[in-house]
Amino acid sequence: MKLVICLILVGCVITLMGSAPSVGIVKSVGDFRVDGSTIRGNSTVFEGSLIETTAARSTVDLGGSQITLLPNSSARVYRDRTVLESGSELMRNGEEHTIEAATLQIASAGKDGVVLVAMGGPKNVKVFASSGSAQVRTAAGFLLASLSPGMGLAFTPQAGAAAAMQMTGVLEFADGRYFLTDTTSKTREEIRGADLVKFRGKSVQIVGSVILGATAAGGASQVVQVTKIQLSSQAGKAAALAGAGSGAAAAAGGVNGWLIAGIGAVVVGGTLGGLAAAGAGPFSSSSTP
Repeated sequence: MKLVICLILVGCVITLMGSAPSVGIVKSVGDFRVDGSTIRGNSTVFEGSLIETTAARSTVDLGGSQITLLPNSSARVYRDRTVLESGSELMRNGEEHTIEAATLQIASAGKDGVVLVAMGGPKNVKVFASSGSAQVRTAAGFLLASLSPGMGLAFTPQAGAAAAMQMTGVLEFADGRYFLTDTTSKTREEIRGADLVKFRGKSVQIVGSVILGATAAGGASQVVQVTKIQLSSQAGKAAALAGAGSGAAAAAGGVNGWLIAGIGAVVVGGTLGGLAAAGAGPFSSSSTP
């Protein structure tokens, strides 16, 4: 009998050791699913739990961060990241939390930031920084875009150009080096190539590739070797579109194999406005961004 009891206790210990740790609590006013089980009200979230919403949104409290899954969305939740599989997700206070969507990594650059990530398909991702700034990186850690408050961008993979760079901006010269800040992604890159002096201080459009392993200077995120450079008026056109508030793509460029297009706040603002009006999740009356 003692042997049987010991075996049972050992089995219980092994089971407890093998179970995933709790990472937070999920709450909703309607039904939702956690790892396939339908739940109403609230439930404990474990490391790697799959949360699926139906007609109502669900809010996940992870301690320092808060995630709100919009209706008809699904995401796998971990302590330090959320893998968005479909639908849309809001992240508040996500300085130590990352949203992964279609291999992209989205993080808030400040503890009080609110970021909306929406998937328009398995390879289309829209990111909107409601408050605070945000950064979007590739799975390898390359910086794709820096979003300031109120800025939205759409990301789509480029076919056949894994390291292609297509950027538009003013070619700057400082400390013997050339730099360009892209008008769409707001990323700053060090630029290398022949005959750059002819375009110094001018608005240009460049095509190039990242020099892997090169150390960028002047606060730039990468070093880009130019294969083509020409004068461009795209920056002016983009500003005119943005000022018109049309909500259409304001500008587009390619960075590290991703096509990046600017989107007006009207494209995603309806989702944010609806949540704010409903006092939901991070838009509750006590924590309006």
